[in-house]
Amino acid sequence: MHELVQRLSLPVKFFLVLTLLGATVSPMSSFADSFSFSGYMKSYALAQDSISIQSDAIDQSTIENITTESNTIENNSVQNQAQSIAGNFQSQNALRLMASYLSSSKGNIEIDYEIQPLYFSNSTMAEYYTKGNLGVIGGTVSSASNQYRYKDFDAVLSDFGSHGVVLQNLDRFNYQYSNYYGDLTIGRQVLSFGSARFTNPTDIFIPFAIQTLNQEYRVGIDAIRYKADVGDFAVIDMGLVIGEDGKKQNSAAFLRGKNSIQGNDIEAIAIILDDAWLLGGGIERSIGDFGFWFEAAYMDWRQNNYVEGNASENNTDGNNSLENITVDNYATNTLPLAGAYTDNYWRSSIGSDYALNEDVIIMIEYHYNGAGSNNVENYTKLATQAPYQKAGVYLYGEHYLIPALTWLASPLVSVSASAFYNISDSSVFLTVSSETSWSDNLYSDFGLYISHGDTLQYNASGANGDYAFGSEFGAYPLSVYASLRYYF
Repeated sequence: MHELVQRLSLPVKFFLVLTLLGATVSPMSSFADSFSFSGYMKSYALAQDSISIQSDAIDQSTIENITTESNTIENNSVQNQAQSIAGNFQSQNALRLMASYLSSSKGNIEIDYEIQPLYFSNSTMAEYYTKGNLGVIGGTVSSASNQYRYKDFDAVLSDFGSHGVVLQNLDRFNYQYSNYYGDLTIGRQVLSFGSARFTNPTDIFIPFAIQTLNQEYRVGIDAIRYKADVGDFAVIDMGLVIGEDGKKQNSAAFLRGKNSIQGNDIEAIAIILDDAWLLGGGIERSIGDFGFWFEAAYMDWRQNNYVEGNASENNTDGNNSLENITVDNYATNTLPLAGAYTDNYWRSSIGSDYALNEDVIIMIEYHYNGAGSNNVENYTKLATQAPYQKAGVYLYGEHYLIPALTWLASPLVSVSASAFYNISDSSVFLTVSSETSWSDNLYSDFGLYISHGDTLQYNASGANGDYAFGSEFGAYPLSVYASLRYYF
């Protein structure tokens, strides 16, 4: 415990002391008239099934030396038999402390800090998270990325034994000033764009992956943002995103306009990165008893040859991927950057919802992902390209159908279900969850992640062996979770 305290930086220590003092003096989340504390404690118990790996001829010595993204292959069978990644149990916990100071004359200050103690029955999985690489197959933990943060703490606060790790995240730290003309926010804040319900083409700053368990708060990024009302329903929103070390290649600027015209909520946005630009927009409206939305974006990547450090050394073959670039500092969870990235592409989402009655709502959305591919063999390479590293793309296929349903079973119990269906490779990722409210502050959840499709493929004929997707969602493990959430 002493070692853990020593590793906390001075701002974190001060914030924790201040928060604990406020919680002691005022457990009902208010401190004076303008200073408030709140937060939550969450605990997820997650069980994941094993993942089968289809392989060709493989000998004993190869088996002993192969590791996958989330575990060592355990089944020492031989030719043409399926290998597997062992199942595991996880305990994911989170304590989020939120402090705010509100003043009509001086402005507002917001600070949110979160600690996530994680336990994995699989020690290899814990080691993988310790290295800050959270793209592990079946990974359900949301973690901040330094890419769009000027400076930040190490994501890994501490590790304990070979099965545990503690993550930390200073998720909000901003100053807000409002007057007659608009609202100015400076510091770590959330940026979220788009009108679609499930996949937003214009939302490129660290969106949640679909399997993330705790999606209550979007990851904060460092920005200077100004929003102004220019009419009864019209808003102009502009800002500068300041990335790691303030470097141009890690930063961005955006300009967004939103207006409501005759029942149509219309949005247009432009985003400029160092090596790309995005133009997009969307519309929401009702058509009879149906809700309707459409969102689209065009992304243009400048085909330059610059890579931070030395592009000629790291990517001499001139291809559009990051395959030959290594990550020097895992602890910062920062991805490498490249110059020649990918072809330009469109992404779009169109969908509708309908209330069958006051308790049941059905939704369906079609998503086109021009950054993806209809060829499963390209998935591994896609994961290393810039749209997936810098622009918030996380789906590998091109065409998706996403049906969903929500049901208010009782005033205190709700049930929801959704499915991501990759039309190209016929794989499916299905989520089913229920929420129960026990009091104003206490909630519990139960859920399932079910996938269908061709599993991972392993080819032992290469010099070092080679893994490939059989389908996008076929490698996702069957997952069952239960959680308890308390808010204060």
